[in-house]
Amino acid sequence: MVEATFSFAPLSRPVDSHLHRDVLKVLLYFDLFRHPLSPLEIYEFLPSNSTTPSQVAGACVHFPLNAVLDSSDGLFFLKERGARCVTERRSKEAIARRRWMIARLMAALIRHFPFVRGVGVSGELSKGVSTEKSDIDYVLVTEEGRLWICRTLLILFKKVALLNSKRYFCVNHLVTERSLEVEPKNVYTAIELATVKPVCNPGLFHRYREANPWVRDFLPNWWNQFAGSMENGSPEKQSRRPLLQRILEFPFRGSLGDRLDRWLMRQWQDLWKRRYPGISEEARARLFASTPHLSTAYGGDILTIILGRYREQLRRYGLLDESLPSQRTPP
Repeated sequence: MVEATFSFAPLSRPVDSHLHRDVLKVLLYFDLFRHPLSPLEIYEFLPSNSTTPSQVAGACVHFPLNAVLDSSDGLFFLKERGARCVTERRSKEAIARRRWMIARLMAALIRHFPFVRGVGVSGELSKGVSTEKSDIDYVLVTEEGRLWICRTLLILFKKVALLNSKRYFCVNHLVTERSLEVEPKNVYTAIELATVKPVCNPGLFHRYREANPWVRDFLPNWWNQFAGSMENGSPEKQSRRPLLQRILEFPFRGSLGDRLDRWLMRQWQDLWKRRYPGISEEARARLFASTPHLSTAYGGDILTIILGRYREQLRRYGLLDESLPSQRTPP
């Protein structure tokens, strides 16, 4: 999904309107993924909240933004990117609609694994697009104190039943239900959290977002909509856990399960050290987090790459401001 070029010429003079600057920042970020946006999508991802979707649309078609932006089929993009990105997005949306059927089936399967409490889809598919070669990425919420038993059983299933293919079964992010705060806090993680699509136990993912109010600093419009949904009604309650899941969990209850979960965590920590001896401890802790409450497994440092490229785009357009949370140096 990560694809960026830096052939775009910056504006002849800095954009002086606050709204114009913010609109361009959003489009520059999503241009890294060749992903044009509708006015409503731009509005939801704006780093400010003193506007409306119609004002966003108006800003895009008037000076100075009309000098660098173009539109097609209701989507806005950088002129030098070209309208082909709109055709690409529509094609990816068609693929995504087919992929969602697979994602829901896999999520229903994952839901029956021991100690899984919530399943959400992240990555490209959560934004409504996909390619034929894309993995389907899942965010899983597990029972407290059983994350590593859960992860190990999932990976064993993938290796044996799916011949180690992660195409439809990429479970690279697991958190426990009592430790839902996301780190690090930046524009990339804010957008990923905001766009996660709950598939199983949406009420738990409602709590997941509630536990991260810092997202308001990056996406105030999105956060206000989310807060409004909280006021308009309580989230769906968690359904009764599947009988098969409860049976499979029984052997891992009590102190035996506690000790096994801690032992498995240490085994995974040792595995990551052996598998990636050339990376620093800091990078390993970020890419392959292995704590009692969090497990991540990212083979590439996408977060740092994206934030670095985004900063470069902002700098080229005269929009970089280190004092803003969305533009701080990547951790």
